[in-house]
Amino acid sequence: MKRKIDLKESRFYIDITFDILQPLRFMIVVMKKIIALFLLLAPLMLFSQQRDVKVYREFIEGKTVVFADNNEFCPVSVLMRAELVNMRSSLKAPYVLVPARTKRFVIAEISVVDLKKEFNFKYQNSFLLGDINLKKYDIDFPYSLPYKQGEEYMIGQGYNGKISHQGEFALDFIMPIGTEITAVRDAIVVDVQDSNTENCMKKDCAEFNNYIVVYHEDGTLAEYTHIDTNGSFVKKGDIIKRGDKIALSGNVGWSSGPHLHFFSFVSDIEKGRRSIRTKFRTEGNRLEFLQEKKFYKKDYEF
Repeated sequence: MKRKIDLKESRFYIDITFDILQPLRFMIVVMKKIIALFLLLAPLMLFSQQRDVKVYREFIEGKTVVFADNNEFCPVSVLMRAELVNMRSSLKAPYVLVPARTKRFVIAEISVVDLKKEFNFKYQNSFLLGDINLKKYDIDFPYSLPYKQGEEYMIGQGYNGKISHQGEFALDFIMPIGTEITAVRDAIVVDVQDSNTENCMKKDCAEFNNYIVVYHEDGTLAEYTHIDTNGSFVKKGDIIKRGDKIALSGNVGWSSGPHLHFFSFVSDIEKGRRSIRTKFRTEGNRLEFLQEKKFYKKDYEF
């Protein structure tokens, strides 16, 4: 079953708003007042919830420069929506893509238009893993089945499934708890949660899902969901290869029975993420979209 996405609370979309400047009265030594104000506020920094991303600003040569430090292992889209009064911003687009493991990446430069007039600004930041403007990716990439050679499992619920996959390109592989899950393609691990123990069939239990999230070289991401408690063999930053053992399957979170919930996705400014169709290598080296209620045997190693 799919994990609940709440744009205000999810790991993929964090929304925080704050004011940088209060309206100021023009005084005799305007520039000294401006500098003093920014020095006072300089220690404040914006940390994204559950994301290792930091947005902060410095007053440099008469301008406010907004920086981002992205300590995540994949690029992060930083959305910045500003309200300016007598100020201008260098930002040309509603978001900036900050490369992985990058420090002091310039998001925008903000300056006063007329120092003799009152001015202020506030801005709102949101963060999404990956590139929200990703248009091109490998739609024909041959995904490997996420289990060991010689094993065979059924798709209990497929794309647009009636139980919980409406409008989603997600797959539920019915498998016993403790089944070894293997990577469907090369990737880097960007998020892991395997400490949860709760299980129920209510949607509210999605917050207790255990999962591994990975980032692929073409900019897409994928999530392996409902893994067993303490069942992950990988951690953030690990590079995994297709066929690597990454976790043990489970029945944790919003789940009606033991299975692996898998989907690939791209980040989306409206939904937080948008799942995409993926083709899998199946028996006889066929490449196909997996169908609900069908069994698929893995007759290859990788």
